[in-house]
Amino acid sequence: MTHARDPLRARAALATGRAAGRMSQALGRGSGSMIGGRLALRVDPEVLRAVAGDRRTVVVTGTNGKSTVTALVAAALSPGGAVVSNSTGANMTDGIVTAMAADRESSLAAIECDEVYLGPVARGTRPKAVVVLNSSREYTRGVSLKSTLEHWRHTAATLPHDCVAIVNVDDPLVSWAFETAPRRIGVSGGLYWRDDALVCPACGTVQDFTDTSWSCPGCHRSRPEPDWNVVPDGDGWAVAHAGGRTRLDVTVPGRTGPVGGAFALAAADALGVDVDAAAERISAVADVDGRYAPYRVGEHQARLLMLKNPAGWAEAIDVAVSTGRPLVVALDPFGPKDTATMWEAPFHRLAGHEVFVTGGRRADGLAILGASGVEAREAPDIESAVTSHAPGEVVVACNYPAFRRISKQFRGSTH
Repeated sequence: MTHARDPLRARAALATGRAAGRMSQALGRGSGSMIGGRLALRVDPEVLRAVAGDRRTVVVTGTNGKSTVTALVAAALSPGGAVVSNSTGANMTDGIVTAMAADRESSLAAIECDEVYLGPVARGTRPKAVVVLNSSREYTRGVSLKSTLEHWRHTAATLPHDCVAIVNVDDPLVSWAFETAPRRIGVSGGLYWRDDALVCPACGTVQDFTDTSWSCPGCHRSRPEPDWNVVPDGDGWAVAHAGGRTRLDVTVPGRTGPVGGAFALAAADALGVDVDAAAERISAVADVDGRYAPYRVGEHQARLLMLKNPAGWAEAIDVAVSTGRPLVVALDPFGPKDTATMWEAPFHRLAGHEVFVTGGRRADGLAILGASGVEAREAPDIESAVTSHAPGEVVVACNYPAFRRISKQFRGSTH
């Protein structure tokens, strides 16, 4: 709803946005979240500041994992009060305006933010915490990694002094970009993809890596010690921090769940939410807009992953290898370079693993896997790909269009 304290221009902007959103829905052009927010910003470029108000906000950004970690942050914050979040994934300024305008009463916000919009979103929301997950090449937009890092570094330097940057210290690019932040907390978030971080962003020297650390022999930068660290705990995971160890029983497969949970716990703690209560809420998250939800297909459970770059594929491979679960690779066409992201991924790690490939670009997938020494098999559709494995859980790694198609197809299934 519109608050009486909103400036007249902001009220006009929000009314325009609501009308545009309703028209978009009536015409069957989608939810209207993008066009509504876009027109509201045209009327009042400062409307995000109005809808953000004085609520305490956590902004989540990074190349991979934004939607998942934002959902975990929203869950972690919930013991502290009502939380608004852009859970539809509309993560540019216009979508964020629409999400915040739809809920003016929540005292907390967990906001997913596209990497190149961090500056305007941070200025508009004045966050209490910014969570930065990772940084690698992005194939779905024409913005260079170098430009994104420079944008982050400038934004970090201008964050409010009561805002803490919660950064992945295992990623040297993130560490460099946010060393200018007034306050910083480190999380050991892992680095599935080193190839984009081989050269120091500060001095251009080739960096040294070990299994657990990195350093630059040129300017002597090195991995900071993390304040929050994922550690094994019996048959599961815990997060070690200054207050002790907090058990995380997450359903998200592989290390994605506990690492995302560590970021969420750090954000909750930064905003004064009890860590144990936050961990309990995090453990209840099983579905992030179709990702990770265990869709039932016959005697099988299919867990969907959505991937868009080499780093994402490397993470999916790690999930399949570390859990020992069979893998389905689902590829649909969406452009002339739609399988380019896969050629650099370490598919050789799947040698001897049970893999099926399906979708409109399955021939390309079979060629890529074959070139990596993986004897994958072809399946005509997603059901046969999943049910060709022994009964149990199956990891389904999808490119973006395949994920949208398959998750929509599976939504009527029993979870």
